[in-house]
Amino acid sequence: MIGNQILTAYLSYCKLQKNLDSKTIKAYSIDLNQFSCLYPCPTAVSRSEMEQYIEHLMSQHKASTVKRKIAALKAFYRYLVYEDILECSPFEKIQLHIRQENLLPRIIDRRALESIFSAAYEELYKPGSFSAHRNAIRDVAILELLFASGVRVSELCTITCDNLNLDGQVVLIRGKGSKERRIYLSSHFVLQSLRAYSQVRSPRDPSEQFFFLNRDGKRLSEQSVRRIINHYTNLAHEPGHYTPHMFRHSFATYLWDACGDVYEVKEILGHSSIKTTERYVHASFERQKKVLSAMNPREQLNVSY
Repeated sequence: MIGNQILTAYLSYCKLQKNLDSKTIKAYSIDLNQFSCLYPCPTAVSRSEMEQYIEHLMSQHKASTVKRKIAALKAFYRYLVYEDILECSPFEKIQLHIRQENLLPRIIDRRALESIFSAAYEELYKPGSFSAHRNAIRDVAILELLFASGVRVSELCTITCDNLNLDGQVVLIRGKGSKERRIYLSSHFVLQSLRAYSQVRSPRDPSEQFFFLNRDGKRLSEQSVRRIINHYTNLAHEPGHYTPHMFRHSFATYLWDACGDVYEVKEILGHSSIKTTERYVHASFERQKKVLSAMNPREQLNVSY
């Protein structure tokens, strides 16, 4: 295993100086420890050994996973050089060309979304206990906010009461790397559902700041949000597996269809790179149909037959 002192110091550096979030730091720790199972002394790893390890990764994992693990190793070795623990990184003369399959974001079609939302509202208006009714109000607010803002499930679960300004129709989101962005809540439906939930929200501890709570009055977990989505997709008899991130993908794709401004979509989603947002340009077949139907240059030719 990589020496505890080196690894602890590096992970502390990632947290305090690079300001990486806890999930990224956890992933780095896992990737580095997996590497050290084969190469216990990272300072003695040669370029050829690193090339062998990359070949090993490529035989075991898909391209996106390999790229992530290599990125973690590269960052670690940059740190070792920066701290003068190593003179140079074993990556220094390695040229990598890993072809990654361009997977389009999976979205939920409008008919399925309507079915899922209808099932949630039917549950909301169904007679039942106060506790069940309160949960239904919360669930509707979660579905509405996921689809009306495109927030990540981790961002949704960490929204605090102070982050929400329902009168001003704004939610403050703390995203990856503690980056903040403000999202305007334009939808009447999401505002109505959030206001309704704020009226019945019942924390166990009055000082609890997280907005969405579980049945015990504590912060709602990401896994609970996944279960909520599964519950309503089952009630709606929608086949397939739907995730919170698919709500985000759907929001982004349909928003791009409507506005056509990739930079606006980027800011709303909180992407650090425009390349990430551009996936929705390629995924948006509906926009392609609109553009080609309205502006196909072939229709402008005046041909005699």
